[in-house]
Amino acid sequence: LCLGSVAALSQHVQQQQQPQLQLQHQGGVRTVLGRYISPETYTLPRVWGELLQGGGGTASYAEMLAGVQAHNAQHAWSKRGIAVTPVRFDCSPAAVPAAVSVYADGSVLVTHGGIEMGQGLSTKVKQAAVAALSQLLPEEHRPLPLSLVRLAASSSEVVPGGGPSWSSTASEGNCQAVMIAAAKVVARMAPYAQVGKDGLATWQATLAAICSDVGFAPNAAMLSAYGWFDGCIGSGSARQPVQYSTFGAALSEVELDVLTGERRVLRSSIMYDCGYSLNPGIDLGQVEGAFVMGLGVMLSEDVQVQPATGKLLSGTTWQYKIPHYDLIPHNFNVSFLKDAPNPRGILSSKASGEPALLASASALMALQAAAGAAACEVAGLLELALQEHSCSSTRALVQVAVLAVVVAWLARV
Repeated sequence: LCLGSVAALSQHVQQQQQPQLQLQHQGGVRTVLGRYISPETYTLPRVWGELLQGGGGTASYAEMLAGVQAHNAQHAWSKRGIAVTPVRFDCSPAAVPAAVSVYADGSVLVTHGGIEMGQGLSTKVKQAAVAALSQLLPEEHRPLPLSLVRLAASSSEVVPGGGPSWSSTASEGNCQAVMIAAAKVVARMAPYAQVGKDGLATWQATLAAICSDVGFAPNAAMLSAYGWFDGCIGSGSARQPVQYSTFGAALSEVELDVLTGERRVLRSSIMYDCGYSLNPGIDLGQVEGAFVMGLGVMLSEDVQVQPATGKLLSGTTWQYKIPHYDLIPHNFNVSFLKDAPNPRGILSSKASGEPALLASASALMALQAAAGAAACEVAGLLELALQEHSCSSTRALVQVAVLAVVVAWLARV
């Protein structure tokens, strides 16, 4: 155990005034795996800078650091740490189909290939359908009421080849497929377009012109269409695959009880680039939920298996500790980067959810900083004990042994 290295690390972590992002971005950047990120889509420097300056109405890094240093100077067995970490996550929506049908009463049935699992896919798909179908209306009458749209259960009998719902990109891919199908329906309805007093009246009048005698005469236009999102957007020479990186950063402050090991996440602030969010309320919840899930991964969850047999030893919550309410930061702030459209995304949006899980690393780094501050102080006491006492005395040996154990424990945190 090298007490000097522990102390040096702690002092470095706690005394730095402003973490610097050591990345060149004037001509874009290239990741270690070869992915090129163009300058106009590389928003990490903006995210980093705004977070450290207190973007979103939160405390700045300098203010939080001053508070941490003051606390650590006044408390021997309670230490705080602070850390800021960046986030980058590659996204590429999979190909997916969808079907849109408009009925004579004005209602719309949408069938898509995604699976709603709480990520808000259904709401975003409804919004996409309304946005695309509203193109039939005069601009001043847009949008159509969201209540006109209902979703059918996902079924391969209707939309085969639905693809996977993964990587937090299922929502945007299905939105694009629905908009492609809806655009086809709008094109067929356009020759019969009417004008009413508002959007709903215009919509119903247009359908009345198409479905002149429901049940007896055929419709004047086909009001159902399939859409296929093949993973690309644009047309002609501007056509390109939907591939982009999401960026974010998180600043966390934790408190560690040196004697018991109890830790609390006092504060976490996240700045996240969501592009032009498809639904800010949903995406905000996705970022918050992913961060808390990540806190479980970083601070409490531990998969244990029997080395010889591979038997799972942590199969219940007695051994495997999932996140609980007390793990949520006492002061929790999430802000989206403003005016950051994604030119390589669907409707200029970016994914939320999985990418934000990586932000939870800030809490782990902050906990390590707190342990480092404690180790630094205890190492100083140990050195003092060795200097002031003769190791021939039992009392001195016990004191040195206890301090050494504490330092060793802190080094493992």
